[in-house]
Amino acid sequence: MRVLIVDDEPAARERLARMLAELDVEVAGEAADGLAALDLAARLRPDVVLLDIEMPEVSGLDVARRLAEPRPLVVFQTAFDQYALDAFEREALDFLLKPVTRERLGQALARAGRRLAERETITRVTAEMAARLEQVIHRQAPPRPPRRLLVRYQAGHRLLPVAEIDRFVAEDGVVYAATRTARHLVDDSLDELERRLAALFVRASRADLVAIDRIDRIVGNGDGSATIALTDGTTCRVSRRRAAGVRAALAR
Repeated sequence: MRVLIVDDEPAARERLARMLAELDVEVAGEAADGLAALDLAARLRPDVVLLDIEMPEVSGLDVARRLAEPRPLVVFQTAFDQYALDAFEREALDFLLKPVTRERLGQALARAGRRLAERETITRVTAEMAARLEQVIHRQAPPRPPRRLLVRYQAGHRLLPVAEIDRFVAEDGVVYAATRTARHLVDDSLDELERRLAALFVRASRADLVAIDRIDRIVGNGDGSATIALTDGTTCRVSRRRAAGVRAALAR
């Protein structure tokens, strides 16, 4: 069994590597952040990823959703209370409670070995599942909007500053982040982006999510719908259902 360690704390990575060596388990590699984890998982193809959930910018849930095929088994490392852990159990996800002990790590890897022998039992983390878990994790302290978002780049991903994004556009079931100079493919749905970026972006229609500070003006079309003009000169139609919400966002 080959294991990839993902944790933003060097001491935690060192401790896990030491315990894995004591358990005679091969460490395929180590990553200090979610972006590096995605790259290493694609290149090294580990059997198991020990994945910290609470990491800056790219969380463990973000990583788990985007792991390429063949997907490794994910064992989340969590420091959350029992209420949150119950949510992970309901989703049939493997987890270790921090601080991780060698005994619990050994038990988790033994279970991972059994599950790897029956690949169909590996639970895939979906966008809907990640949203439910994030709601439980952040129920008392809602997270701040991210400063950067994962977008597709060549064969992998990169982080794009949210401040550079003018709007998100859905076309033929695919979502793009549009900046002044380019469009970048995004794995997230518009509904998920609207939830994560509610303080910065407003939904204009089923296919458009627009940065509030890029809106120059809004003009009614006479039928309940409206048209917004962005600071770069482009325009976007606002559906009748969304017009009131756009005006409220601009008035904040």
